[in-house]
Amino acid sequence: MMKPAYIWNITTKVAAAAHERWFTWLKEEYIPAFLATGCFYDAMILKLMQQEEDGDPTYAVQFYAPSAANYRQFAELHYAALKTKMRATWGTDCYSFESALQVVN
Repeated sequence: MMKPAYIWNITTKVAAAAHERWFTWLKEEYIPAFLATGCFYDAMILKLMQQEEDGDPTYAVQFYAPSAANYRQFAELHYAALKTKMRATWGTDCYSFESALQVVN
């Protein structure tokens, strides 16, 4: 199995009322759109174990890039459009922030 050199992490808190629809959209549309850029070779969905008092679930989705060039290409060419897509589709039903991580051994 290939080890990532860079990880693009998106952490999203989703309103409980929109959770089911959002999760289906995440798996069927959003993650495939990221992978279709060719910058990432795989993704993993993680759910935070400790939820906040309001009961809204929080997820992290990690996208794995094999090189700095792949990461830079994504950041420069694709990131803005995909972030806009999330905001346009879900508005205030979810709040996301992104982190770019470099794997160190």
